Amino acid sequence: MKKIITLILSLTAVLASWAQGFVFQYQGQSLADGATVIIAAEEDLFGDLSCETNNPMNPDDGLILKLLTTTSATASATLQISYNSLDANVLQWCMGDGCMPLDNLASVTKRFTVRNGSEQVQFDAVGIQSEGYLSATLKVTIGLESHQVNIMFANGDVDAIQALPQSRGTHRTYYDLHGRRLQTPSAGGLYIIKDGEQVRKVAIQ
Repeated sequence: MKKIITLILSLTAVLASWAQGFVFQYQGQSLADGATVIIAAEEDLFGDLSCETNNPMNPDDGLILKLLTTTSATASATLQISYNSLDANVLQWCMGDGCMPLDNLASVTKRFTVRNGSEQVQFDAVGIQSEGYLSATLKVTIGLESHQVNIMFANGDVDAIQALPQSRGTHRTYYDLHGRRLQTPSAGGLYIIKDGEQVRKVAIQ
């Protein structure tokens, strides 16, 4: 009987890890797996030109990892910078316990505990000195579940994003100017459209 109870408890633990459940959210909206968040450079609190996934004035409205079925979990996260033409004084990733300075083209992995149901991504390029772009992918694994989000920092015309190396695709995707993926544009305005390797900003009437 003890063996059966032990087996049931073990299976329950395994099933719980399978059903961990988490998503990335940006500005309160859940993102599809592999979605791209585009963040334009703005002046920060100190007057420096910066791109930040989580604005210090309202950090929980930025890019966060949100647990769906529990309030804590151990996560493994890898941030891969694939392209960077930004000349930033500081490039850092503060997800988890403490900040980590990054090189221009870095791939770093860290493990940390997500507490209270969510974790801010906190990826920043601070003190940007020139026009340019940065493209990165953040992949997080919790238990047996993995999701990723693409992050693009831009200081310059969004039209020039088409010059960046892009992952190959075969279908058209739409984004609003905050980088949130859309099924189709629902009203007139400016949108970012990705066709395979081409990304462009268009005005739709």
